[in-house]
Amino acid sequence: MSVPARKAIEECIAVYTRQAEFRTSDYFARVHAARKTVAQLIRAKPEEIAFTHNTSEGIYIALINLPLTQRAKVLVMDEVFPAVRYVVDYNLPYLEKKYIPFRGRDVVEAVKGHLDKRVKAVVVDHVQYLSGEMIDLKSLSAFLKNRGIYLIVDGIQAIGAVDFSVSDTEIDFLACGGAKWLFGPSGTGFLYVNRRNFGRLRRFHTGWLGAEWSSFENCDQKPSLYDDARMFEQGTRNIIGISAFSENVKILLKYGLADIERKILDLVAELRRGFRDLNLEIITPEHGLRSGIITTRPSKDAKALYSRLADESIITSLRSNCLRFSPHFYNTQEEVEQILRVLKATL
Repeated sequence: MSVPARKAIEECIAVYTRQAEFRTSDYFARVHAARKTVAQLIRAKPEEIAFTHNTSEGIYIALINLPLTQRAKVLVMDEVFPAVRYVVDYNLPYLEKKYIPFRGRDVVEAVKGHLDKRVKAVVVDHVQYLSGEMIDLKSLSAFLKNRGIYLIVDGIQAIGAVDFSVSDTEIDFLACGGAKWLFGPSGTGFLYVNRRNFGRLRRFHTGWLGAEWSSFENCDQKPSLYDDARMFEQGTRNIIGISAFSENVKILLKYGLADIERKILDLVAELRRGFRDLNLEIITPEHGLRSGIITTRPSKDAKALYSRLADESIITSLRSNCLRFSPHFYNTQEEVEQILRVLKATL
Protein backbone atom coordinates (compact mmCIF):
# COMPACT_ATOMS: atom_id res chain seq x y z
CA MET A 1 0.00 0.00 0.00
CA SER A 2 1.26 3.47 -0.84
CA VAL A 3 2.06 5.98 1.89
CA PRO A 4 -0.59 8.49 0.64
CA ALA A 5 -3.24 5.73 0.66
CA ARG A 6 -2.30 4.74 4.20
CA LYS A 7 -2.53 8.37 5.31
CA ALA A 8 -5.98 8.69 3.72
CA ILE A 9 -7.16 5.61 5.60
CA GLU A 10 -5.77 6.95 8.87
CA GLU A 11 -7.56 10.29 8.29
CA CYS A 12 -10.86 8.46 7.78
CA ILE A 13 -10.32 6.34 10.90
CA ALA A 14 -9.60 9.48 12.90
CA VAL A 15 -12.92 10.97 11.76
CA TYR A 16 -14.85 7.79 12.59
CA THR A 17 -13.14 7.58 15.98
CA ARG A 18 -14.04 11.18 16.80
CA GLN A 19 -17.60 11.45 15.47
CA ALA A 20 -18.74 8.12 13.99
CA GLU A 21 -19.66 9.58 10.59
CA PHE A 22 -18.33 12.16 8.16
CA ARG A 23 -20.15 15.45 7.99
CA THR A 24 -22.38 15.34 4.95
CA SER A 25 -20.49 18.10 3.14
CA ASP A 26 -17.14 16.40 3.78
CA TYR A 27 -18.52 13.04 2.66
CA PHE A 28 -19.78 14.35 -0.66
CA ALA A 29 -16.63 16.41 -1.21
CA ARG A 30 -14.48 13.28 -0.85
CA VAL A 31 -16.66 11.27 -3.21
CA HIS A 32 -16.73 14.08 -5.78
CA ALA A 33 -12.94 14.58 -5.68
CA ALA A 34 -12.27 10.84 -5.94
CA ARG A 35 -14.65 10.50 -8.89
CA LYS A 36 -12.80 13.25 -10.77
CA THR A 37 -9.46 11.57 -10.08
CA VAL A 38 -10.60 8.14 -11.27
CA ALA A 39 -12.16 9.69 -14.39
CA GLN A 40 -8.76 11.22 -15.24
CA LEU A 41 -7.17 7.78 -15.09
CA ILE A 42 -9.08 6.59 -18.18
CA ARG A 43 -9.84 10.05 -19.65
CA ALA A 44 -13.56 9.85 -18.91
CA LYS A 45 -16.04 12.38 -17.54
CA PRO A 46 -16.73 12.17 -13.77
CA GLU A 47 -20.41 11.47 -14.37
CA GLU A 48 -19.40 8.37 -16.38
CA ILE A 49 -17.88 6.78 -13.25
CA ALA A 50 -19.77 4.72 -10.67
CA PHE A 51 -17.88 3.42 -7.64
CA THR A 52 -18.16 -0.34 -7.08
CA HIS A 53 -16.62 -2.89 -4.75
CA ASN A 54 -14.93 -5.07 -7.38
CA THR A 55 -14.80 -6.01 -11.05
CA SER A 56 -17.61 -8.57 -10.72
CA GLU A 57 -20.04 -5.96 -9.46
CA GLY A 58 -19.24 -3.69 -12.40
CA ILE A 59 -19.78 -6.48 -14.94
CA TYR A 60 -23.05 -7.38 -13.22
CA ILE A 61 -24.35 -3.80 -13.25
CA ALA A 62 -23.52 -3.43 -16.92
CA LEU A 63 -25.27 -6.64 -17.93
CA ILE A 64 -28.47 -6.22 -15.94
CA ASN A 65 -29.00 -2.69 -17.20
CA LEU A 66 -28.73 -3.44 -20.91
CA PRO A 67 -32.09 -3.01 -22.67
CA LEU A 68 -32.21 -6.66 -23.77
CA THR A 69 -35.15 -8.89 -24.53
CA GLN A 70 -35.37 -12.51 -23.40
CA ARG A 71 -34.32 -13.66 -26.86
CA ALA A 72 -31.06 -11.73 -26.77
CA LYS A 73 -27.69 -13.45 -26.93
CA VAL A 74 -24.38 -12.45 -25.33
CA LEU A 75 -20.99 -13.49 -26.72
CA VAL A 76 -18.28 -13.99 -24.10
CA MET A 77 -14.52 -14.37 -24.51
CA ASP A 78 -13.85 -18.00 -23.56
CA GLU A 79 -10.61 -17.11 -21.76
CA VAL A 80 -12.20 -14.62 -19.33
CA PHE A 81 -11.24 -14.68 -15.66
CA PRO A 82 -13.68 -16.52 -13.33
CA ALA A 83 -14.84 -13.13 -11.95
CA VAL A 84 -16.51 -12.55 -15.29
CA ARG A 85 -17.55 -16.12 -16.03
CA TYR A 86 -19.45 -16.57 -12.78
CA VAL A 87 -21.38 -13.33 -13.23
CA VAL A 88 -22.32 -14.30 -16.78
CA ASP A 89 -23.18 -17.91 -15.97
CA TYR A 90 -25.32 -17.38 -12.87
CA ASN A 91 -27.11 -14.11 -13.59
CA LEU A 92 -29.66 -13.21 -16.25
CA PRO A 93 -30.69 -16.83 -16.82
CA TYR A 94 -33.07 -15.82 -19.61
CA LEU A 95 -30.17 -14.75 -21.83
CA GLU A 96 -28.31 -17.14 -24.09
CA LYS A 97 -24.56 -16.93 -23.50
CA LYS A 98 -22.05 -18.27 -25.99
CA TYR A 99 -18.33 -18.57 -25.19
CA ILE A 100 -15.92 -18.11 -28.08
CA PRO A 101 -12.09 -18.40 -28.15
CA PHE A 102 -10.06 -15.22 -28.65
CA ARG A 103 -6.52 -16.41 -27.98
CA GLY A 104 -4.18 -15.73 -30.89
CA ARG A 105 -7.00 -14.51 -33.12
CA ASP A 106 -7.96 -11.22 -34.72
CA VAL A 107 -10.69 -9.90 -32.42
CA VAL A 108 -13.10 -8.98 -35.21
CA GLU A 109 -12.67 -12.37 -36.85
CA ALA A 110 -13.24 -14.02 -33.46
CA VAL A 111 -16.76 -12.62 -33.16
CA LYS A 112 -17.75 -12.22 -36.81
CA GLY A 113 -18.65 -15.86 -37.39
CA HIS A 114 -20.94 -15.94 -34.36
CA LEU A 115 -23.04 -12.87 -35.06
CA ASP A 116 -26.73 -12.99 -35.76
CA LYS A 117 -29.62 -10.62 -35.05
CA ARG A 118 -29.95 -11.89 -31.49
CA VAL A 119 -26.40 -10.92 -30.43
CA LYS A 120 -26.68 -7.70 -28.41
CA ALA A 121 -23.51 -7.66 -26.28
CA VAL A 122 -19.93 -8.93 -26.17
CA VAL A 123 -17.99 -9.39 -22.91
CA VAL A 124 -14.17 -9.57 -22.90
CA ASP A 125 -11.07 -9.19 -20.74
CA HIS A 126 -8.85 -6.41 -22.05
CA VAL A 127 -5.83 -8.46 -20.98
CA GLN A 128 -6.11 -12.22 -20.56
CA TYR A 129 -5.23 -12.99 -16.95
CA LEU A 130 -2.92 -15.96 -17.63
CA SER A 131 -1.15 -15.33 -20.92
CA GLY A 132 -1.09 -11.53 -20.73
CA GLU A 133 -2.42 -11.30 -24.29
CA MET A 134 -4.05 -7.91 -24.88
CA ILE A 135 -6.93 -7.64 -27.29
CA ASP A 136 -7.48 -4.77 -29.69
CA LEU A 137 -10.44 -3.00 -28.11
CA LYS A 138 -10.41 -0.17 -30.64
CA SER A 139 -11.02 -2.46 -33.62
CA LEU A 140 -13.54 -4.60 -31.79
CA SER A 141 -15.46 -1.59 -30.47
CA ALA A 142 -15.70 0.04 -33.90
CA PHE A 143 -16.93 -3.21 -35.44
CA LEU A 144 -19.60 -3.75 -32.77
CA LYS A 145 -20.69 -0.13 -32.55
CA ASN A 146 -21.60 -0.10 -36.24
CA ARG A 147 -23.91 -3.05 -35.54
CA GLY A 148 -25.53 -1.71 -32.38
CA ILE A 149 -23.84 -4.28 -30.15
CA TYR A 150 -22.65 -3.32 -26.66
CA LEU A 151 -19.05 -4.01 -25.58
CA ILE A 152 -18.42 -4.76 -21.89
CA VAL A 153 -14.78 -4.93 -20.77
CA ASP A 154 -13.06 -6.31 -17.67
CA GLY A 155 -10.09 -3.97 -17.30
CA ILE A 156 -8.46 -5.11 -14.07
CA GLN A 157 -5.43 -6.75 -15.73
CA ALA A 158 -4.73 -3.59 -17.73
CA ILE A 159 -5.79 -0.36 -16.05
CA GLY A 160 -2.90 1.23 -14.18
CA ALA A 161 -0.30 -0.56 -16.30
CA VAL A 162 -1.19 0.84 -19.73
CA ASP A 163 -1.94 4.29 -21.06
CA PHE A 164 -5.67 3.84 -21.65
CA SER A 165 -8.33 6.20 -22.98
CA VAL A 166 -12.03 5.39 -23.20
CA SER A 167 -12.41 8.10 -25.85
CA ASP A 168 -9.92 6.26 -28.07
CA THR A 169 -11.57 2.86 -27.70
CA GLU A 170 -15.22 4.03 -27.47
CA ILE A 171 -16.20 0.95 -25.45
CA ASP A 172 -19.58 0.94 -23.70
CA PHE A 173 -18.58 -0.31 -20.23
CA LEU A 174 -15.32 -0.82 -18.36
CA ALA A 175 -15.36 -2.66 -15.02
CA CYS A 176 -12.26 -2.54 -12.86
CA GLY A 177 -11.42 -3.45 -9.29
CA GLY A 178 -9.08 -1.23 -7.30
CA ALA A 179 -6.49 -3.94 -6.62
CA LYS A 180 -3.63 -5.21 -8.82
CA TRP A 181 -2.07 -2.42 -10.90
CA LEU A 182 -4.06 0.20 -8.96
CA PHE A 183 -2.57 -0.89 -5.58
CA GLY A 184 -5.87 -1.45 -3.77
CA PRO A 185 -7.26 -1.68 -1.22
CA SER A 186 -9.44 -4.62 -2.16
CA GLY A 187 -13.16 -3.94 -1.93
CA THR A 188 -12.89 -0.89 -4.17
CA GLY A 189 -13.36 -0.34 -7.87
CA PHE A 190 -15.30 1.50 -10.53
CA LEU A 191 -17.56 1.05 -13.52
CA TYR A 192 -17.22 3.34 -16.53
CA VAL A 193 -20.43 3.86 -18.49
CA ASN A 194 -20.15 5.57 -21.87
CA ARG A 195 -22.38 8.66 -21.76
CA ARG A 196 -23.97 7.75 -25.09
CA ASN A 197 -25.76 4.94 -23.23
CA PHE A 198 -27.24 6.93 -20.35
CA GLY A 199 -30.69 7.30 -21.89
CA ARG A 200 -30.88 3.66 -23.03
CA LEU A 201 -30.12 1.85 -19.78
CA ARG A 202 -32.51 0.34 -17.28
CA ARG A 203 -32.38 1.54 -13.69
CA PHE A 204 -31.49 -1.64 -11.82
CA HIS A 205 -28.96 -1.92 -8.99
CA THR A 206 -29.71 1.58 -7.77
CA GLY A 207 -30.87 3.00 -4.46
CA TRP A 208 -31.27 6.14 -2.45
CA LEU A 209 -27.66 7.31 -2.91
CA GLY A 210 -28.07 6.94 -6.63
CA ALA A 211 -30.04 10.17 -6.31
CA GLU A 212 -28.83 13.74 -6.11
CA TRP A 213 -28.92 14.54 -2.38
CA SER A 214 -27.33 17.79 -1.20
CA SER A 215 -27.98 17.00 2.47
CA PHE A 216 -29.96 14.58 4.61
CA GLU A 217 -31.78 17.21 6.67
CA ASN A 218 -35.16 16.43 5.14
CA CYS A 219 -35.51 12.80 4.11
CA ASP A 220 -39.16 13.33 3.20
CA GLN A 221 -37.85 14.85 0.00
CA LYS A 222 -37.34 12.44 -2.87
CA PRO A 223 -34.62 13.78 -5.19
CA SER A 224 -34.49 12.23 -8.63
CA LEU A 225 -32.00 9.56 -9.57
CA TYR A 226 -28.94 10.75 -11.41
CA ASP A 227 -29.34 10.27 -15.14
CA ASP A 228 -25.74 9.02 -15.48
CA ALA A 229 -23.43 6.33 -14.07
CA ARG A 230 -23.80 7.64 -10.53
CA MET A 231 -27.33 6.21 -10.31
CA PHE A 232 -25.79 2.74 -9.85
CA GLU A 233 -24.28 3.58 -6.45
CA GLN A 234 -26.98 2.04 -4.28
CA GLY A 235 -26.19 3.16 -0.76
CA THR A 236 -23.45 4.03 1.71
CA ARG A 237 -20.09 3.93 -0.04
CA ASN A 238 -16.81 2.45 1.15
CA ILE A 239 -15.43 5.91 1.86
CA ILE A 240 -12.25 4.58 3.50
CA GLY A 241 -11.46 2.42 0.49
CA ILE A 242 -12.42 5.09 -2.04
CA SER A 243 -10.22 7.67 -0.30
CA ALA A 244 -7.20 5.35 -0.38
CA PHE A 245 -7.90 4.20 -3.93
CA SER A 246 -8.05 7.81 -5.10
CA GLU A 247 -4.64 8.57 -3.59
CA ASN A 248 -3.12 5.62 -5.45
CA VAL A 249 -4.56 6.86 -8.74
CA LYS A 250 -3.02 10.28 -8.07
CA ILE A 251 0.40 8.61 -7.88
CA LEU A 252 -0.12 7.02 -11.29
CA LEU A 253 -1.33 10.29 -12.79
CA LYS A 254 1.64 12.18 -11.36
CA TYR A 255 4.15 9.68 -12.75
CA GLY A 256 2.31 9.58 -16.08
CA LEU A 257 0.56 6.57 -17.61
CA ALA A 258 2.61 6.71 -20.79
CA ASP A 259 5.84 6.60 -18.77
CA ILE A 260 4.45 3.84 -16.56
CA GLU A 261 3.56 1.71 -19.58
CA ARG A 262 6.98 2.29 -21.12
CA LYS A 263 8.77 1.30 -17.90
CA ILE A 264 6.67 -1.83 -17.41
CA LEU A 265 7.13 -3.00 -21.00
CA ASP A 266 10.89 -2.49 -20.72
CA LEU A 267 10.96 -4.70 -17.60
CA VAL A 268 8.80 -7.33 -19.28
CA ALA A 269 11.14 -7.33 -22.28
CA GLU A 270 14.11 -7.91 -19.94
CA LEU A 271 12.31 -10.82 -18.31
CA ARG A 272 11.48 -12.29 -21.71
CA ARG A 273 15.13 -12.19 -22.77
CA GLY A 274 16.18 -13.79 -19.50
CA PHE A 275 13.53 -16.51 -19.67
CA ARG A 276 14.57 -17.28 -23.23
CA ASP A 277 18.22 -17.63 -22.17
CA LEU A 278 17.09 -20.06 -19.45
CA ASN A 279 15.08 -22.07 -22.01
CA LEU A 280 11.85 -21.44 -20.14
CA GLU A 281 8.66 -21.88 -22.15
CA ILE A 282 6.97 -18.49 -22.51
CA ILE A 283 3.23 -18.59 -23.16
CA THR A 284 2.82 -14.82 -23.48
CA PRO A 285 2.71 -13.73 -27.14
CA GLU A 286 5.72 -11.70 -28.23
CA HIS A 287 3.99 -9.79 -31.00
CA GLY A 288 0.85 -7.68 -31.12
CA LEU A 289 -0.37 -5.44 -28.31
CA ARG A 290 1.71 -5.94 -25.17
CA SER A 291 0.64 -5.85 -21.54
CA GLY A 292 2.49 -5.90 -18.23
CA ILE A 293 2.14 -9.67 -17.82
CA ILE A 294 4.63 -12.33 -18.88
CA THR A 295 3.97 -15.98 -18.02
CA THR A 296 6.18 -19.05 -18.18
CA ARG A 297 5.43 -22.76 -17.96
CA PRO A 298 8.39 -24.38 -16.17
CA SER A 299 9.41 -27.92 -17.05
CA LYS A 300 9.89 -28.53 -13.32
CA ASP A 301 7.14 -28.38 -10.70
CA ALA A 302 5.82 -24.82 -10.94
CA LYS A 303 4.58 -24.83 -7.34
CA ALA A 304 8.05 -25.67 -6.00
CA LEU A 305 9.58 -22.94 -8.12
CA TYR A 306 6.92 -20.50 -6.95
CA SER A 307 7.81 -21.31 -3.33
CA ARG A 308 11.53 -20.94 -4.03
CA LEU A 309 10.96 -17.48 -5.48
CA ALA A 310 8.77 -16.54 -2.51
CA ASP A 311 11.59 -17.57 -0.15
CA GLU A 312 13.65 -14.86 -1.85
CA SER A 313 10.81 -12.32 -1.45
CA ILE A 314 10.02 -12.51 -5.17
CA ILE A 315 6.25 -12.46 -5.49
CA THR A 316 4.66 -14.09 -8.53
CA SER A 317 1.27 -15.64 -9.24
CA LEU A 318 0.87 -19.41 -9.56
CA ARG A 319 -1.78 -20.07 -12.19
CA SER A 320 -2.53 -23.33 -14.07
CA ASN A 321 0.95 -24.74 -13.34
CA CYS A 322 2.47 -21.55 -14.75
CA LEU A 323 4.28 -18.62 -13.15
CA ARG A 324 2.92 -15.17 -13.96
CA PHE A 325 5.22 -12.18 -13.54
CA SER A 326 3.76 -8.66 -13.43
CA PRO A 327 6.41 -5.99 -12.78
CA HIS A 328 5.13 -2.50 -11.98
CA PHE A 329 6.78 0.84 -12.63
CA TYR A 330 8.41 0.89 -9.19
CA ASN A 331 10.32 -2.33 -9.90
CA THR A 332 13.92 -2.08 -11.05
CA GLN A 333 16.40 -3.60 -13.46
CA GLU A 334 18.31 -4.97 -10.45
CA GLU A 335 15.20 -6.83 -9.27
CA VAL A 336 14.78 -8.41 -12.71
CA GLU A 337 18.39 -9.57 -12.53
CA GLN A 338 17.74 -11.03 -9.08
CA ILE A 339 14.77 -13.00 -10.43
CA LEU A 340 16.88 -14.45 -13.21
CA ARG A 341 19.72 -15.36 -10.82
CA VAL A 342 17.33 -17.26 -8.56
CA LEU A 343 15.74 -19.05 -11.51
CA LYS A 344 19.13 -20.00 -12.96
CA ALA A 345 20.26 -21.43 -9.62
CA THR A 346 17.02 -23.37 -9.17
CA LEU A 347 16.26 -24.78 -12.61
